[in-house]
Amino acid sequence: MEKKTFNICLEVLNRFEKVGILRHIVLIGSWTIYFYKYYFKSKEYSTYIRTKDIDFLIPVPFKFDKEINIFNLVEDLGFLETYKGSKGYIKLEHPDLTIEFLVPERGRGHDKPYPIPQLAINAQPLRFLDFLIANTISVNAERLHIRLPHPAAYALHKFIIFKRRRKIDKHDRDIEGALRVFRELLRHNYQDEINSIFNKIHRQWRKKVIENLRAIEEDEIIELLEHNK
Repeated sequence: MEKKTFNICLEVLNRFEKVGILRHIVLIGSWTIYFYKYYFKSKEYSTYIRTKDIDFLIPVPFKFDKEINIFNLVEDLGFLETYKGSKGYIKLEHPDLTIEFLVPERGRGHDKPYPIPQLAINAQPLRFLDFLIANTISVNAERLHIRLPHPAAYALHKFIIFKRRRKIDKHDRDIEGALRVFRELLRHNYQDEINSIFNKIHRQWRKKVIENLRAIEEDEIIELLEHNK
């Protein structure tokens, strides 16, 4: 991770903290790998990440009683407000960092943006995000209070979605990151937390986890998960 990217990320998080947004949203995606170091507190844990994309998951309904224009909050840093694809999902782009906003897709789903008027944005609905919101931790990092998915939820989510990735680099990055976090959990003897979160997710999602792990020949992890159903 380049220092410029890291510094801009921290500045964005600081600004979100100052206006009270940060405690209401969940930082997801590859950046969680870095911030999990404040959870594991282990010298052996690798925080290396290879992405300039930072994703924020917004709970639905979004219980935030202020109105803040997110773009105005970061515009002076050099961000541009752009639209992703033909559907109009808003993202904020900087040469060193891209910010995207996601919400859990509910029911049959649809391809329309989900408006978040409190932040003057619209977010992209995606499947398999509900249990990330249902299983979060908070870490004190860089003088910030940041909500993250529980590391077990993060790893299991990646085990569900990595085969849906069209770009091979993101596919490989998802696998590598999920395995790194999962093995760190085992090193810290968090087996009970893994089992609890795995057994709470939808039966079809559990089936998908096992199916996808079988495709990458992670038989030891499969055995661990199936043995503790």
